[in-house]
Amino acid sequence: MDAMAKLQHLKLIGGLWFFLLATPGWCGQAEEALNEALKLHDAGKPKEAIREYDRAVKANPKLAEAYFNRGNAYFDLGQNEQAIKDYGDAIRLNPKDADAYFNRGNAYRRLKKDEIALKDYTAAIKLSPEEAKNYVNRGSIHFDAGRYESAVKDFSEGIRISPKEADIYYNRGNSYLALGRNDDAIKDYDQALSLDSKLAAVYYNRGIAYASLGEQEKAIRDFSETIQQQPKNVDAYYNRGLANANLGKTEAAIEDYSESIRLDPKDPEAPYNRGVAYLRLEKYDYAVRDFSEVIRIQPRNPEAHVYRGIARLYQGKEKEADADFQKAFQLSPGLKKKIQPIIDEAKAKAKGSPKE
Repeated sequence: MDAMAKLQHLKLIGGLWFFLLATPGWCGQAEEALNEALKLHDAGKPKEAIREYDRAVKANPKLAEAYFNRGNAYFDLGQNEQAIKDYGDAIRLNPKDADAYFNRGNAYRRLKKDEIALKDYTAAIKLSPEEAKNYVNRGSIHFDAGRYESAVKDFSEGIRISPKEADIYYNRGNSYLALGRNDDAIKDYDQALSLDSKLAAVYYNRGIAYASLGEQEKAIRDFSETIQQQPKNVDAYYNRGLANANLGKTEAAIEDYSESIRLDPKDPEAPYNRGVAYLRLEKYDYAVRDFSEVIRIQPRNPEAHVYRGIARLYQGKEKEADADFQKAFQLSPGLKKKIQPIIDEAKAKAKGSPKE
């Protein structure tokens, strides 16, 4: 079973961009309606603001700012298709509006239309090449698509423009981590934390990087800091458990796995690894209980059947153990050649071991 936890999510620049003041020269009714709409929107009343934006558009159908900000109101309400339509009208009336492309890209991302969003962010970059947000959000699409080198390039541009933004270092660090460049990732996470020491996700992912380099003590410190900031972070407990297990701190690993299970009882990985830890401590009843829980969650998990079988051998339950082994081989025929010597060794040891 894969012991690696998922990375924490990238930090996107998702905030919408507004025109805050009406431009002199508009017809009075449109100007009045737009200013009233902006006040309502700023007060957290997007529904009421839309009515005023409608009035502004009706008074002046060529008022790009009214479409743009009405698109923001629809976006705030989760009405992404309508937001996209308004941003499109804003772009039609003002093709050089980089923020309209950026905001429309955000709406497309919400709809999981990432490649269309990518085109909008690219258009925004062409129109406004010194805006970090455009590179950051395009980089996030490259990251999600597995184009990590392209993500690094975009995040690096974002850092060049905004070198004091911790989240951009975090994002580039995640890209380096995905590329297996753990040392580079750690440098970026260090820089992010020097700018903002309260970013729990940065400690967490730096812990992953340290664990990947075999620096388990440093990994434990980072996972512990994550837990300090986020006491319900299930992955931090789980990964700290893995690090403790790698250091031979089996009891501490069990404590972490147990907390992970308490926080997320549907995840099979924590009981699986706790079962392995109990096997090491020769607590076979507990091991059988954990592997049985894994099998309940994942009935087709061959490794869980193998380890439960080994624990049952040490319990003196050879018939039940053999049933587990046969089930594992049925689920994964190629497993037998690899596992049979381990089973034979366990059977030989079990015959000379006292039962629980």
